[in-house]
Amino acid sequence: MQQLSEEEQQKILESPPKGTLAVILVYAAIFIVTWLFLYFGRFLAHGPVN
Repeated sequence: MQQLSEEEQQKILESPPKGTLAVILVYAAIFIVTWLFLYFGRFLAHGPVN
């Protein structure tokens, strides 16, 4: 396996992680869909509190 030069290592270490935003967006989408299902599917479907 080829070793990286010092310059390449420094460039990699200083660059932001590339997949982090994608993971956060997927997690947020799952969270929002779940919350909407609970709110509209469970709470509002049962009607007002007596």
